[in-house]
Amino acid sequence: MTFARLRTADWLAMLAALALLMVLAADWYSTAQGDEARRVEHLSRQASPGEAGEVEREVNADARVIAEGQERNAWQADGPIDRLILIVLLGTAALALGAGFLRAAGKRFNPPFTPSGLAAIAAAVGALLVTYRILQEPGLDEVSTVKAGAPLAIVALGAVAFACSRGLKHEEQGGPFRELSQPPEPASQ
Repeated sequence: MTFARLRTADWLAMLAALALLMVLAADWYSTAQGDEARRVEHLSRQASPGEAGEVEREVNADARVIAEGQERNAWQADGPIDRLILIVLLGTAALALGAGFLRAAGKRFNPPFTPSGLAAIAAAVGALLVTYRILQEPGLDEVSTVKAGAPLAIVALGAVAFACSRGLKHEEQGGPFRELSQPPEPASQ
């Protein structure tokens, strides 16, 4: 196994899959109350030293606790559609990473159902589900807000889908990975 076989698209797919896993931990949703608590937390950060700043420090700590209680990431969202989204996103990352490692191992698959092809399909489905969830926010739409995690997930999914579709194209053309030049065999005497 050597990663020298990987094409640029394979590296992009693997990096985007890792980014997707990191984005799952970012805040995806909050509420108006959580946003206001974050605003209060930022305003109360300039606490005076000593006893004079004790009230500001307590306000800051209380605001942080309230905000954290209102914010949700992909792991914390608890609706059935949120569980489905999490499963699809984890599967997408696993397929994209697996495709890279299998390609590095020199494994060949018959298109269209290759790990790259399946990862591209899973990324497209995941992007549609996340888009739906952004439009149909959890809870009441009047009080819930979308944070940076959900749009970043769509960006990462788009990168995975694009890179894996490029990998699938290489597989369909018969060149799924870079062919390594063989070192010359030792001369027999």
